[in-house]
Parts: sequence; C-alpha cells; structure tokens
Amino acid sequence: MAHQWEPQQILEPPLALELIREQFPDLSPLKIRVLGAGWDNTAFMLDEDLIFRFPRREIAVPLLEAEWCILPQLAPRLPLPIPIPKWRGSPTLRFSWPFIGYKMLPGFTACYANLSEEEREALAQPIASFLSQLHAIPRSIISGCQILGDNQGRIDWKQLIPKVMKNIEELSLLNLFEKRHVLESLVASLQNLRPPITSVIVHGDFYVRHILVNETHHLAGVIDWGDIHLGDPAIDLAIAHSFLPLHAHTKFREAYGEISQDTWSLALLRAIYSSTLLVLYGHHSKDPVIFREGLRSLKIMVNI
Repeated sequence: MAHQWEPQQILEPPLALELIREQFPDLSPLKIRVLGAGWDNTAFMLDEDLIFRFPRREIAVPLLEAEWCILPQLAPRLPLPIPIPKWRGSPTLRFSWPFIGYKMLPGFTACYANLSEEEREALAQPIASFLSQLHAIPRSIISGCQILGDNQGRIDWKQLIPKVMKNIEELSLLNLFEKRHVLESLVASLQNLRPPITSVIVHGDFYVRHILVNETHHLAGVIDWGDIHLGDPAIDLAIAHSFLPLHAHTKFREAYGEISQDTWSLALLRAIYSSTLLVLYGHHSKDPVIFREGLRSLKIMVNI
C-alpha cells in the first residue's frame, strides 16, 4: 500500500555535503549526518552546528519557500526561538529542488524526551501562550509571501472523518489499536461542526516532533514551519488533545484565551486524525518513538 509520506527522492549525506560545499564555500563544513527524515524533508546536521533541509517530495518545495519568506518576520514577534533560514540553496543537475539552512536551535524534540504526564502538564501553559501569541500576529506580515492557497481540507470535518475512518480500518487490520469501536464512536460524535476559517497565522503541523525542550524538559523552541498558512486555529490547538493529559486542558484553555466549543471539537478531530497517522507512519517506517507517541495520544483521547 502506498502512503502519503513515501519520498520521491532520497538524498544521501555525501551528496548533500557536496551540494552545500559547492553553493556555500564560506561554510566549509567537515562532517554531516542525518538528523531526521520527515514526510516532506530530510534534515542534515553539519558540524553539530547547522541544519540543512532538503525536500523529499515536490510538494515540499513551496513549503520551504514559505519558510524562507515568513520565518524572519515571525521570529521577533514570538516568545520562543524558531529557525531563521540564512542559506538558500538553488536547484542543480544533481538535485532538482531548492533547499535551506539555518543555525541549529538548542534543545531536542519532545518526542525523544519521552515526557511524563506531569512534565506534559507543566508545558500546557507555555504552549498555549505561544500559540496565543502566534495566532494574534497580524496577517499583513505575510502578505508578500507565497504560501499554498487551499489548506482548509486539513481541518474540515467533512473531509477529515472519512480519512480518520480509513486510518482506523488499517489500524484494526494491523492489530495496532484495540479500542476501535470506542474511537469510531468518538469520531462519529464530532460531526456537524462549523466550516474551517482562514482567520489567523497557524503553524499548520504543530505536534510533538516539532516542539523542542531543554535538558530540564522546559519548552525551548518550535521547528519545522513548512505548513505555515492563514488558517483555522483549531489545526494548532489539536496539540492540547494529542500531547497533554486530560486534566491539563483547563490550564491550556485559560492560558490561550477564548476557544469556542466548535473550535475545541475541530481540534479534537484533527488530533485523532493526526494520531492515527502517526501510529501508521511509526509502524510502516519502523519509528518506535513516533509510534509510541501516536498510540499514547489515541489511548488518552478514547478515555474522554
């Protein structure tokens, strides 16, 4: 079965290093290693100091271009560090897409931290405050940047529910999740919600692998902004359902500000969809960390 995360092109570290050296001779990198491979990009670490991201699929190209344009505008307006692209590589005969590089942010992804429920609860307020400030940034600052125009299917309940049901079916066939009927009942209750809106600047892919924490497991930064767009706040608020324990939801909502019930329900549906995808992706890609996070999220949500 083909899956949406399968790459169109895989770049090996030696070639990535050659491309970077050719286009940015002043950097003179000595060492390179794969930092991580997501659905859209492969990230390489250079000399333990710089990160360069190369597309794995053509759809990622305009996403990288959006990051290049928007992130320098966002960075001074946010309470946490975010990547600020400094180097933009051009397509060549050996790699047909552009790529970007930036200074590495300190910290490590929250999924690898394997946080306890208490540590997750402690992050409820700072995560909510970050999203509140992001969503309050004037839309005009990205008016000169090219971003994908139609992102609202990601948070449209009419489009999400069939996708979730398909994922649940695959999870059941693979024996990856036991409470299928409970999950299906929860999804069935999330219908007739409001249509998606395009009201605020959203991260667009705000989940556990894009949250950085430090050695003491405090919030340290937010990465991978390729899905940034003008959209529905629910797409980012899904993090409350997928990442936090249930008893931290009140703290999250108080720190964020007013969230309507429809928006909260849309966020829950998006979290279910994302979490089913994470379990499937973790299983097929043999990524035990992402598999663990997705499964944890589903177990939390079916106990609502």
